Amino acid sequence: MRKLILLSAGIFASYSPLAAAFDRNILPARCDVLDADMFMPQSLIAPAESEVNVDADDAQFVEQGTSVFTGNVEVSRGNQQLNANRATYNHLYQEVTAQGDVTLRDSEIKVSADQAEWSLQEDQGAMIDADYLLRQQNARGEASHVFRQGVRRTLLKNASYTTCTEEDEFWVLEADNVDLDHDEAVGRARDVVLRMGGLPVFYTPYISFPLNDERKSGFLVPSIGNSDETGFDVSTPYYWNIAPNQDATLTPRYMSDRGMMLNAEYRYLTSNNQGLFDVGYLGSDNLRRDGEVTNPYYQEDRKHFTWQQQGRFSDRWSNYIDYNYTSDRNYLEDFSGNLSLSSTTHLRRLAQVNYHGDIWRFAARAQGYQTLFLDVEEPYQMLPQLTLRGFLPDQALGLTYELDTEFTAFDSDDRVTGQRFDFEPAISLPWGNAGAFMTPRVAVKQSYYNLDNVDRQPAYQEENISRTVPIVSLDSGLVFERPLTFANKGYIQTLEPRAFYLYIPERNQDDIPLFDTTMRTFTMGSLFSHDRFTGPDRVGDANQLSLALTSRIIDATTGRQKFALTLGQIQYFSDRDVGLQTNQRRDDRSDSDYIAEVIAEITKNWTASGQIQWNPDADETTLSSVQLRYRGDNGAIFNIGHRYRREGELDTAYSNIIGLEQVDISASLPINDTWSVIGRYYRSLDDQRTLETLAGVQYNSCCWATRFVFRDYINDINSDDRNTAFFIEIQLKGLGSFGNSTDSLLQESIIGYE
Repeated sequence: MRKLILLSAGIFASYSPLAAAFDRNILPARCDVLDADMFMPQSLIAPAESEVNVDADDAQFVEQGTSVFTGNVEVSRGNQQLNANRATYNHLYQEVTAQGDVTLRDSEIKVSADQAEWSLQEDQGAMIDADYLLRQQNARGEASHVFRQGVRRTLLKNASYTTCTEEDEFWVLEADNVDLDHDEAVGRARDVVLRMGGLPVFYTPYISFPLNDERKSGFLVPSIGNSDETGFDVSTPYYWNIAPNQDATLTPRYMSDRGMMLNAEYRYLTSNNQGLFDVGYLGSDNLRRDGEVTNPYYQEDRKHFTWQQQGRFSDRWSNYIDYNYTSDRNYLEDFSGNLSLSSTTHLRRLAQVNYHGDIWRFAARAQGYQTLFLDVEEPYQMLPQLTLRGFLPDQALGLTYELDTEFTAFDSDDRVTGQRFDFEPAISLPWGNAGAFMTPRVAVKQSYYNLDNVDRQPAYQEENISRTVPIVSLDSGLVFERPLTFANKGYIQTLEPRAFYLYIPERNQDDIPLFDTTMRTFTMGSLFSHDRFTGPDRVGDANQLSLALTSRIIDATTGRQKFALTLGQIQYFSDRDVGLQTNQRRDDRSDSDYIAEVIAEITKNWTASGQIQWNPDADETTLSSVQLRYRGDNGAIFNIGHRYRREGELDTAYSNIIGLEQVDISASLPINDTWSVIGRYYRSLDDQRTLETLAGVQYNSCCWATRFVFRDYINDINSDDRNTAFFIEIQLKGLGSFGNSTDSLLQESIIGYE
């Protein structure tokens, strides 16, 4: 009886690996339409080690060692069971024949057939007119004949596979012949037809697939779509399983407006490293005009290259590589369809080695960029940059020692170059308990510059520059708590005042070039930062006191934060003389913007957050951001947000800030158990321009799902050219998806979408 059970596993092997290879579960999870009572419970004892029990209404012993069982025959062994109207067992030849309502089941599969025959001695047998159910795949199917030829091979005739119920069989996969080679763990099917709604929609004379979880070379599901950037767009990826630790995906992409592009991705994994190469090549761009503008790359070759790797030399030493190249500035805009990618101004090229010790951290990097826009200044190349950081807490008398050092050689084709050495030791004395903390800290920042090519920029004349700046700070805070009762529930309310004093004397730094230093964006973290600049080329003078007050409401039972509000401001006791440029006006404000942040869990499903910066001198808002989010128990998602940033004026502390005002609304809302709508409205209010409109509808049933999405968008925020695209995607659950995948698009457009 055990061999009959193994025979049915051939049907399971026929299609489940194919489903595993292609199924992406892009839409909500499938329904469980199979009753668990159809299958036997799991057993820890192997069937071969279990006794065979036979129960029947009547049993007869016939000549030559043959036993005949009739009437409600039930043969069980471990978690395997055979039911039939009649079963014959020949003890001499070890042959079993079962007839009439034959049912074979274990914990994973149930097979029903009119007749089953098996030779236990030769390990061969057959089942006629078999129907099967697969518990794990939630699938079913049929086969007119199933032939098992030992443990090495199984043949199926007129086989089918679907995850739909009999009442709603939207799709079914059919094959005239299926050959399962268990030694090679490969299945081969011939004359394969996919039927949807009873109509044949796809045919292939031959297909092969793995019989286990291992990857296998072969074509993947094609992607089909249409957009203004590319025209009719179809990609047909081919997956190449090179080795257990290497694979590649070759994707020919035909775009009716532009021509044939070839993309290739190669991935590798070793004991210490993992990475990928990604390349793309368009032999000749056939698009003559891009909207109303002539395509500057008409009939030119266009290409890209990416190499990314991360790995380890040992437990403490690691490496990272990120190299990117495109043939032209519009490549990402034309072929990515993503606003964030197409707005990229520089492509990074980085190679880095890191050491992470208990006290010391070391990094060596070489970094450069490819600048995509002519009107954007190219960043300096770092060839190389060496950093060493040390942190030694809880030493004698409770002192903590820090060391931050850096050596960088900067290179540029048309600006002053040179080497910078920065050395900053610090000592602090942290103290604290549950209700208070205080940390006095003293540091000295010592910098040395050796400049080259100073004749390129007359503003810099000195070749050797030294700068020494002491930094003194005192960070302190208190925490008060009190019980709070609201709506008959217990909470804890906290009141947390914090004060941070910072003193840095002014040093004239106009003769130092700006290699990698900019002004930090003013945020809540700026209140407690030791510097208002991002790099060491400028050390901002400071004589200031930051005051902040935070209040939280915490669920006394769960410890979950329900509400938090923080308000803070910096009080300046002297003007700030150090700026980025030599002609930058002195910042003589006596206080900074007020800055406030709030996070609130309104209900179980609704949350809100907001940030605002208010300039009390100008009586106006500098920056604000408000978000309201809903997460329903039924998978519903709704987001609405508003962002505002005041445009900065030149020669002020807010120089080079680009103003914006945007509203962003997105949602994924179920209509009923099967239908839902998705959408996004993303608009720039300051220039009255819609950045993206996305609308779609999706259907999800137990065995299939589909999604229709329309998108109107811009790729370049500095351009008025608009693009439209329409996506159609169909998922046959347990088999795969067809059409143009919209997973990444919806995850980027709708916050919280999965």
